[in-house]
Amino acid sequence: MCHLSLPTIIVLGQLLLIPITTTFHPLNGSDNGPIWLHNVTVQSHIAAIFERIDNIDIVIADQGSAQMDQIDRLVRGGANGSGILQRKSFRIYGQASAEDEGCTGDRSLLSAKVHITVSDSPDSPDTMDRDYEDEFEFIQWDRSYGSFVKIWDQNQDSGYVVFANLSTFETLMRCLLDPAGTYLILLNAEGQFERDKVSRLLRSIWRNQGVFRLFIVSGAQIYTFDPFVKNGSAYGSLFELREIGKTPVVPQGDFKGYPLRIDMFWSTYSVPLPNNMSQFLGADVVVGEVFVKALNFTAIYLPPDKDNFGSLLPNGSFNGVIGRLTRHESDITFIGYFIKDYFSRDVEFTSGVYTDELCCLVKKASRVPEYLLPITIFPGDLWGLLFLMGIVCTVAWIVLRTGIRLRATTRQERWNLATLFNLSNTTRDAPLYRRMLQICVDTYMLLVSAPYRRFSRSGTERLLLFGIVMVSLIFVSVFQSRLSSIFVNPVYYKDINSLLQLDQSGLTIPVKYKGFMDDVFPANYSTMMQSLRNKLIFQPTNQSVLAQVAKLGTIATVTRKATLSLDNAIFLSTKQLYMIPECPRMYNLAYVIARHSVLLEQVNGILLRMLNGGLINHWINQMNYNVTLHHGDQIRSSQDSDFKILTVVDLQFPFYLLGLGLAISTLVFAGEQIYFRSTNRAMGSEGLPKL
Repeated sequence: MCHLSLPTIIVLGQLLLIPITTTFHPLNGSDNGPIWLHNVTVQSHIAAIFERIDNIDIVIADQGSAQMDQIDRLVRGGANGSGILQRKSFRIYGQASAEDEGCTGDRSLLSAKVHITVSDSPDSPDTMDRDYEDEFEFIQWDRSYGSFVKIWDQNQDSGYVVFANLSTFETLMRCLLDPAGTYLILLNAEGQFERDKVSRLLRSIWRNQGVFRLFIVSGAQIYTFDPFVKNGSAYGSLFELREIGKTPVVPQGDFKGYPLRIDMFWSTYSVPLPNNMSQFLGADVVVGEVFVKALNFTAIYLPPDKDNFGSLLPNGSFNGVIGRLTRHESDITFIGYFIKDYFSRDVEFTSGVYTDELCCLVKKASRVPEYLLPITIFPGDLWGLLFLMGIVCTVAWIVLRTGIRLRATTRQERWNLATLFNLSNTTRDAPLYRRMLQICVDTYMLLVSAPYRRFSRSGTERLLLFGIVMVSLIFVSVFQSRLSSIFVNPVYYKDINSLLQLDQSGLTIPVKYKGFMDDVFPANYSTMMQSLRNKLIFQPTNQSVLAQVAKLGTIATVTRKATLSLDNAIFLSTKQLYMIPECPRMYNLAYVIARHSVLLEQVNGILLRMLNGGLINHWINQMNYNVTLHHGDQIRSSQDSDFKILTVVDLQFPFYLLGLGLAISTLVFAGEQIYFRSTNRAMGSEGLPKL
């Protein structure tokens, strides 16, 4: 989330803002007015507080000349012409009276905007020019309180001067405070200052809004709240500004035991102890411990929130850790968040600490049965190619033998061809189709390295047959080596190997975290991504979604890739799940802290030192190693079950082939007997001698 430099506020008088109708009057040297108008020390403190702030917005309270004189003193100065906030850029707003209190409700606000410029001309040293505008250029202005809040928040380069007393500030202004702002409350009446009440107010503002630079002027004193100073057993004390420019600052390197509220819950790199679900181990936990030790914090680990990361609710609020940070119930969470928009403007990210991917998982394809393993040695296209090669070799052999026959001119030469081709008497006298079929059978016998006795005596044919035998040698050796390995190593059917195949499978994709619904598959990226996005189902459950995927097989899911080597390593090692290699998203991850927290600079400094030293990656690798040791026995047992001694049961396919061959040969034998007997009976009825 981006870092916004939010406004500075000076609060004076009553927050009852009305249209600006009076003119500005420079101070005439009167002694009337609050003490700070005439106290050089207080004015120097104010000038030092706003030294680095160039733009200030003023919200005025009423049209009395007293407040106009105070603004004039701030902007232009008195008779001597030395303004407290000279050389600054100012804007003035007007507001009607607010009848109801709190941070809600409709309050009518004027849209007048006044640009004040101080003339540097020696001819007119005491004049100020005003330029009124009716509408704002950068936001739709409907003169409502809600629009004013938006302008207040979006005015990144300016501060605010507001006339209000303590009670008005507490009821109407607290909801507009931002930790990055600088606030000054100028009390016109000294009786308004009660030390205990102011201390409680500033402590509450620090705890609930995280505001650090808030100053109160009472008479000739300026007070602020230093939350990091130790006050007995507690922290935080009212601080009076005495030296010019010396204000409380955020400690650099040593917070002297200041309590830091840390959120932790079960995540990828934070795993709860088996006997205590409130204590965690992991890389993120070590990062938090090192940070606390390096800056001398006192860690206060909050109980894990049941909603974990947190998400936006229908009423506009947030639950989970994001909700806690938004409400300032915690200071930081050392849990890796994807750096993306969580629709909250009250939290922001630290420096990135590591990267991770979101990947889809499906059930691992089932194992191929033992009786089909020999067929799966080669893919179907290779089996088809081998069969086609047998046809081609058969045709080549027939063409070659036909050519040799055509070269024989005499009867004796043709008779000697039977001896040359090493043909049996039956084959020699058989019809042409029978001789061609015999060549086809001989070719496939050579290709599968079957026993072959009638090898040709023709040198030309032997060259052809030698090539077939060499191909057969390679094919059979590969087949035999693969055959010995597939029986001891599991073979699986094809898995879903791409997002396109996942989309075509029609599987629904339930997810456990609502944030996955928005970012896993980019919207309007492609029709495939949109189709996968439509298959996502938000399914909040305490049970493991991965276990459901492994059990059912009719759904898929999405998870972080890092979890597959940690919490869910057993699912992959035991071949229950399969991760699709094409992961749709890669994210940088960072920790989350309250928006504009004064601790952010210190947090980023320590994190960057850890990253530069390679410590975070070391702790992640160490965690992976420990998880491997923890699940080692289970993983090894699952791997050992994949390898087994070859038994007769595993060789059932050859027995099936043998049984099939015996059955076919029996049928053929029976058919030949029937044919022979019927033929013999027919010949006997014609008076021919029976055989």
